[in-house]
Amino acid sequence: MDLADSLRSVKERIEKAAEGAGRDAGGVKLVAVTKGVEPGRIIEAVKTGQLTFGENYAQEFRHKKEIVGQTVLDKVEWHFIGRLQRNKVKYLIGEVGLIHSLDSVSVAREIEKKAAGAGNRVRVLIEVDTDGEETKGGVKAEELEGFLESLREFPSIEVCGLMTMPPYFDEPERARPYFRALRGMRDELRAAYPGLVELSMGMSGDFEAAIEEGATLVRVGSAIFGPRN
Repeated sequence: MDLADSLRSVKERIEKAAEGAGRDAGGVKLVAVTKGVEPGRIIEAVKTGQLTFGENYAQEFRHKKEIVGQTVLDKVEWHFIGRLQRNKVKYLIGEVGLIHSLDSVSVAREIEKKAAGAGNRVRVLIEVDTDGEETKGGVKAEELEGFLESLREFPSIEVCGLMTMPPYFDEPERARPYFRALRGMRDELRAAYPGLVELSMGMSGDFEAAIEEGATLVRVGSAIFGPRN
């Protein structure tokens, strides 16, 4: 299956999952994950109409953004979806449309410092640890409200929603409780934090279950670009 067919298939699956859940498919944005993908393949995807891409590494993002920006005329939106370190924040301010992975006050403080200096407002999602794995990032569920409250002191940061990455399962249904939990957190907190709209959850193996549980952003890589190193 070529890239155009893969993208078409993923989008059809998104539409089917949304419709099955009684949702408007227009309320789900596909973020094509380009970790390990050559710029030429990204340009090919743009030519098929895919305009939103997610990168995991700041330096890889800068390289690809430059090449793609020099080649295509379409307005491409980049998201940063990887673990964010303080020393990489400077590469993202004013360059990405959304950061999916904010999970510490120290990084938030660095975003605020760089964004305020540049006159930017940065849209972010809070990464939530829904499975307790120590090796992954994310704010613990019981600390989420306190973390959100601490972000009120950073006027250059706009918190738009939540993100999670459950453990990998061969059976997508096993990821569903994690998606449902994130949606529950979002819904419970929205009265106090009305800006919490987005739910970034679901990847190549489980995005349909995520959509059925309310995902507004799905991060899909291998189902579009194939296996990568």
